[in-house]
Amino acid sequence: MPLYTVDLHNHTPLIPTDYRGDVSTTPRQIVERALEAGIDVWGIADHWSVGYGDRVVAAAEEVFAETGQRLLVLPGAELRIRHQDEETHMVALFPPHEEVERFGTLLGSLGLEDPVAPLDQLPCFAHDRDPLEVARLVDEAGGLCHIGHVDRTFGEYCFIESDLVHDLAECEHVSAVELIDHGSRERFRDGLAIAHISSSDSHSLEEMGRRTAVLEMPELSFEGLRSAFGAARG
Repeated sequence: MPLYTVDLHNHTPLIPTDYRGDVSTTPRQIVERALEAGIDVWGIADHWSVGYGDRVVAAAEEVFAETGQRLLVLPGAELRIRHQDEETHMVALFPPHEEVERFGTLLGSLGLEDPVAPLDQLPCFAHDRDPLEVARLVDEAGGLCHIGHVDRTFGEYCFIESDLVHDLAECEHVSAVELIDHGSRERFRDGLAIAHISSSDSHSLEEMGRRTAVLEMPELSFEGLRSAFGAARG
């Protein structure tokens, strides 16, 4: 089965206050940088918005038509979810060209409307909900949900110290757990019996590709990624 390099957690210039690179960066530059870094599947995870997805998808299609180099762009959003004094960072990814409808369905299920907050406040917005339920709602909306950078050691967020992270890792609606250090998988009570991936969590062109994962996928598509995550469980 073919191997593909994936980087499923990246931010774009959509929210200028959250982007550490040049806010004039174009979708074409993003696609070219991803291909230069050897990435096959690139996921967008702007906070609470899929508004930049169509631009990068269109740029990837343009580059493929011109050069034959293909980048699968998966639009999505990073969701800050609070529950019982815990905070979970969840990344929901959707098939290209379907993200607006599917993300809208997810927001509706959460009792929210797009936009959930003014643009510059999206990175700070947190929704009170059980993350296990949010994972189920992402799944029902036709998305893939993974838990972001659980072993991050800077800032206030170090989710791997929480008991909740183990429940999420064992949840059927969670597709993967994102680790900075793959050695952290040994800290999970089930040995982390689902896919464990690394992602850049990039906020600039320079940060893209700094952490990636390699997955066996039957094809380069959203459903191919879903299949790869399903095969990793157990």
